[in-house]
Amino acid sequence: MKIEGNRPTHEAEALARAEAGKGQKPAPNRAAATGDRVEVSADAQKAQDLVADAVKAVNALPDVRPEAVARGRARLESGELGADAARLADAIIDDLLK
Repeated sequence: MKIEGNRPTHEAEALARAEAGKGQKPAPNRAAATGDRVEVSADAQKAQDLVADAVKAVNALPDVRPEAVARGRARLESGELGADAARLADAIIDDLLK
């Protein structure tokens, strides 16, 4: 990534006003004259596109997956899930520490 123009516009304007107040010719505002520019590499653009696609895919999913809720509910009712609270707590902690 390359950024041109090393002084924010508001800082350059303040400097120009200060120099003008001294009776000197103000320094040219390099940021305004050349414009700030950012160049993004092809790899960075690909990564940005991948992230945008992932966000779109996640946003397209429903907030609640009824089939997953039904599976979990059935496992709880059958005693397959939730019978050992300590084991469940350990599994939750292990998952959070990954």
